[in-house]
Amino acid sequence: MLKNLSFRSRLLLSFWGVLLLALLLPSLYFRQTLSEDIEADTRSRAIRQLSFAYWLVSQEQPFSDAASLQEWCESVGEHLGIRITFVAAGGTVIADSQVPFYRVPQMDNHANRPEIIQACKQEVGTSTRYSTTLEKHLIYAAKRIDRRGSIPTGVIRVAVPFSEVKSRLDRLTKDFVLIVLATLLATILISYPLVRQLEAPIRGMISAAEAIGSGDYGQRIWAYPGQEFSPLAQAINQMAESIETHIQTITEQKEQLQAILNGMSEGVMVLDVKGKIQTINPALEKLVTHPPASIGRRPLEVMRSAELQEACDQVLADSDKPQTQPHNLEINLEEARVFNVNIVRLHDQRAGIGAIVVFHDISQLKRLEKVRQDFVANVSHELRTPLTSIKGYTETLLAEAHDNSDTSRSFLQIIQKHADHMNKMVDDLLQLARLDARQRLPDAVSINAADTLHSAWKSCGSIASEKNISLENFLSPDGVFVQADSEQLIQVFRNLLENGIRYSPAEGSLSVSCNLRSDLAIFQVRDEGPGIPRQDQQRIFERFYRVERDRSDQTGSTGLGLAICRHIIQNHGGQIWVESPPQGETKGSAFFFSLPLTHE
Repeated sequence: MLKNLSFRSRLLLSFWGVLLLALLLPSLYFRQTLSEDIEADTRSRAIRQLSFAYWLVSQEQPFSDAASLQEWCESVGEHLGIRITFVAAGGTVIADSQVPFYRVPQMDNHANRPEIIQACKQEVGTSTRYSTTLEKHLIYAAKRIDRRGSIPTGVIRVAVPFSEVKSRLDRLTKDFVLIVLATLLATILISYPLVRQLEAPIRGMISAAEAIGSGDYGQRIWAYPGQEFSPLAQAINQMAESIETHIQTITEQKEQLQAILNGMSEGVMVLDVKGKIQTINPALEKLVTHPPASIGRRPLEVMRSAELQEACDQVLADSDKPQTQPHNLEINLEEARVFNVNIVRLHDQRAGIGAIVVFHDISQLKRLEKVRQDFVANVSHELRTPLTSIKGYTETLLAEAHDNSDTSRSFLQIIQKHADHMNKMVDDLLQLARLDARQRLPDAVSINAADTLHSAWKSCGSIASEKNISLENFLSPDGVFVQADSEQLIQVFRNLLENGIRYSPAEGSLSVSCNLRSDLAIFQVRDEGPGIPRQDQQRIFERFYRVERDRSDQTGSTGLGLAICRHIIQNHGGQIWVESPPQGETKGSAFFFSLPLTHE
């Protein structure tokens, strides 16, 4: 209820509360103390008068009857200004100074009066109570008295009026209430102007804070009521300056971000935590039919791509897992347009942003790649026919020209050698074209890698025997079962073994081993050759790339073997890399590639 009152009203009520406490507590204390002191003094006076009456009665002659005792009580009580009562043993009243004698027998039995009970047990008994007979408050004092003449043993009691003291206290209380009311009225007259004077600067502070909250960050507080409010005013001014600086910074950053988004050729889509579109940039608006209507919808509703929707749902569903790298996929939209899409989830989603989707248009790259693949495939097909003819005619001439000179035979052998080399190069180019276009997807089944290694080594037997190079097979005797295409895995082993044989010294050896990690089998093919310089290790898997110092060597290599290995392994979901020299060695090379293990 106090919360609904104004500051002025609460301040006045607080003043009144303090004032009332300051006035009432001491007054109540002094009133209680005064009342107790007066009552104690009156009780002492009653005891003294009881002692005096007791002395007087003991000095009198024994009373002949109750009437003479009544007369004595009335005479002494009138002179002393007190009430005197004689109560016989058992509680029967014999005489009372303030009750006519004929009514004395009609009085109540006093045996259960507190002062009578106390007087029977001890020397003096006292009590304070309201008298129904006299209709006033009295302080009673009683004392036991022995038999005197015809008056039996009993208790003499005196009563001193207490109502006069109480009425005086009541008058003082009424006067005090009037004084308090007058004080409160004076407080209102004095404090109201002061509160008004204090309220005006506070209202100024409130209006300044409201203006700052409404966006007027240039508002400042210059006047405030008293030094107590100085820290508050300074804090509000500092808050306004800080907010103004932050808003300006945020506005500049927003404008910069908007300029960047508007200037980007890539499409950008911002999703909220529920997977709905928050905003898109102008580059992406060209791909959307109705850009304004796309806000608040799911990506599938504005771009007909189920793969994009599934990827966005997956990224947002894994919000409790750390995202180490952006989620990447390729999608095809209308008019044969291909986009590379990167989806990045925001770690701090308190701003309401769930993920950012970036669209890279790679349609031209895909078209050029297709042109290149078609060119390689077409040229390879066109070269195969004349090469076959050259090779066939050369073999015919060598077989039939027995009487030709040695020079002619040497020339024909050179022609045949280079024709074979070019024919092999054309075959490798055709295979690369098929792998690039993924026209021949691997028929991945569970196979034993040891069997494919054995087949590959058999095909390399002729060139290995020429240099007397041996193979050390460290694969498990039980075999290593992987998910792969048998023919393509044989080709990977054959290409790596042939490279090792070509560059290893005579009488050397090759080694093949395997290490199992989780769901992958990592194979290693190791040779004892001169090694590969570090600056060339990242490029040896490119087409036709050969280490510079080996270009003049007559190794018979087409420069496409490692590129074919890379495409085959990548099509199987693995990776291939090289270490030269191997760890702990000073020469040689070690080629590694990974394949998924079979679950059977």
